[in-house]
Amino acid sequence: MSEDNFKVQRNLWENPWGYVESFFIGFGLMITGFFLEVFVASDTPFTVAYPYNIIFLIGYVALLVVLYKWFSNTQVIRWLTKVPASISSISLVTLLVMIMGIIPQVASESNFVNNLGLNKITSNWAFLLILFQFLTCLGLISIKRIAQFKWSNVGFILNHVGLFLALTAGMLGTGDLQRLSINTYEGKPSWIAIDAQKNQVELPFAFYLKDFIIDEYHPKLALVDNKTGTIAQNNGKNLYLIEKGETYYFQNFEVTVDEYFETSGRIGNRYHFVNELGAPPSAKITVKNTTNDSIQNAWISSGSFSHPYESLKISDAYSMVMTIPEIKKFSSDIDILTKDGERISTVLEVNKPFKFRGYKIYQLSYDDKMGKWSDLSVLELVRDPWLPVIYIGIFMMIAGAIYMFWMGNKITKNQ
Repeated sequence: MSEDNFKVQRNLWENPWGYVESFFIGFGLMITGFFLEVFVASDTPFTVAYPYNIIFLIGYVALLVVLYKWFSNTQVIRWLTKVPASISSISLVTLLVMIMGIIPQVASESNFVNNLGLNKITSNWAFLLILFQFLTCLGLISIKRIAQFKWSNVGFILNHVGLFLALTAGMLGTGDLQRLSINTYEGKPSWIAIDAQKNQVELPFAFYLKDFIIDEYHPKLALVDNKTGTIAQNNGKNLYLIEKGETYYFQNFEVTVDEYFETSGRIGNRYHFVNELGAPPSAKITVKNTTNDSIQNAWISSGSFSHPYESLKISDAYSMVMTIPEIKKFSSDIDILTKDGERISTVLEVNKPFKFRGYKIYQLSYDDKMGKWSDLSVLELVRDPWLPVIYIGIFMMIAGAIYMFWMGNKITKNQ
């Protein structure tokens, strides 16, 4: 090697730090984080709630300004405002996100996975430390561009400040995120909710369930193997929606639906239409065996919590059954009662939340044992006060991208 080539070589940790040093520091932070997971971390994720998260954010931003203003010439701060520090941190964040996609984020049978916290990456100390480094790089670079403001840098500033806001709000907002469930019963006001730790939370308003409504599809006809209890194969047509007057074919059996009631009760040797609690659907069917022309008539029912199901044994091998009706949709007709006497009416449906005083109120579930006769509706309330800040950050990034695209077109036209 010549003397000139030898002179251009740079020793490790020699100023300025490059990619090797940056990844070395990044992996060091990851190892430190995994060490904390093994020896320090608890089952409860580390979060910061109001007002401490606000104080932390203000203090963190102030610290970044101080570091840039008075310590920008130090080795560490200069490194944090350079490309290698940003690239290494975002690469390691991406690596941990990939691990999150590979390893299910639930309790694992592997002690190795549980001890290192690989099944809870978003609250893992390794992830938080690397993300903190990336946010520090992002914050210092944004402050640097703002301090050296030029109109040509507006897109860059919007992108970086927007990303900084979205990520910090997402991290600090976890402590203020509320996810509650509340049981509401028809004709009774309810205002005591339950959080994830099964603690009772008194709401500043109450729910009054006027009616819980379930719409069902018609039950289906199925041919069941008497030995295994499973639905027999029928050339891909194993289930048929029951409709009065229709004829269906199962292997060598011809089945006709003579009568059908959505709600019914057995009186004597047949079913009649009744409208009472627990009244199940029923159908009278005629089954013809096409191989020997034998015919059977009987009533079948899917049953309910208060009535037994009935099936028809059509041969030694098979029986005809009615399946339990599938849910089409369910909803809750509720009133929201406030302490100042206000009454707001709404109908909650699945995936159609109602927004009220910072909460998103969702239709969650019901008493599945009672089915459509349930007088219980379970609602979910989600409150995330930091969500507007995240949206502001996202809109800033979109605005920055549009501005940079516009500037790029303008420069191209000028050239």
